[in-house]
Amino acid sequence: MASSLDYTVHRYGAHELQRVGVWDLDIADKTETKYWIIYIHGGAWRDPRIAHETFAPVITRFLEGNSDESPRSGSGRGSNLPVAAFASLDYRLSPHPEFPQDPATTPPERFRGARHPEHLADVRAALAFLQRRYAFGRRYVLVGHSAGACLAYQLVAGMSSSTTTITTSTSTTGVKEDDLVAVELPAAVFGVEGIYDMQGLDARFGGGYAGFLEGAFGPRGAWDGAAPMRYAGSYKERFAGGLAVLGHSVDDELVDMPETVGMAERLEKDGVEVLLVKDLRGLHDDAWRDGRGVARTVLRTLEILRERDGA
Repeated sequence: MASSLDYTVHRYGAHELQRVGVWDLDIADKTETKYWIIYIHGGAWRDPRIAHETFAPVITRFLEGNSDESPRSGSGRGSNLPVAAFASLDYRLSPHPEFPQDPATTPPERFRGARHPEHLADVRAALAFLQRRYAFGRRYVLVGHSAGACLAYQLVAGMSSSTTTITTSTSTTGVKEDDLVAVELPAAVFGVEGIYDMQGLDARFGGGYAGFLEGAFGPRGAWDGAAPMRYAGSYKERFAGGLAVLGHSVDDELVDMPETVGMAERLEKDGVEVLLVKDLRGLHDDAWRDGRGVARTVLRTLEILRERDGA
């Protein structure tokens, strides 16, 4: 169980959502044979009910060692896992119509009014904080679900490093300019049921997603500039040697398979190594509520990385 691990919440900024949880599996191991697993939650960039703690069921699947009986899944506390620690981060959210706040009376450190690239700047700041504190460099797998998958691939594309509205004052945002650039990219990035092409997804769902997409990214004309599938640069140049993993459930009712397949095709076109997993099961949020498919795929990813390491 995730509750069996030492768990610490760190702050990386002044806002109440600028926090990251760390579950210590074997942080003290300095042999550089183990990886961190770092998670970015979804929730359409705005749902305050979905936070960093929602990664706990997936961690439990790792520790149970029963994610479809993977040959390297370990047992008990997970001592055989090639994992040093698990981390899950929160980031400032956009407004949600069902959970309104009055900007005149809500303190800045509690107000949910973020818009791209502020969510992504927080992801970068959280990763920079973890890398400075624990010195694991690029020995991590970055996992993102839904909106979190979008953020993970936006990070790989560098979409917040050259254009940002974040101020450098920690009194207003808690994010310093250094945090926006000093991030080593992961050895592998795993997008689960992600949103990668806002225009395409909204069109296939009859315009029904415009509300939360406008809340997160502004007018429709701004969406393509933030869409990982429409990134103007080369992923091969940004992510040389990295492993891109994409997973989707055939039962997903909120995001359709073309999002994942289209992103895989884009990455392959750029010459990036892609692992495409299309046999996950369950509804959209079952990815983190159940966790079996995510744990199984991350273990497979770790096997590939360890083979590269010669382990």
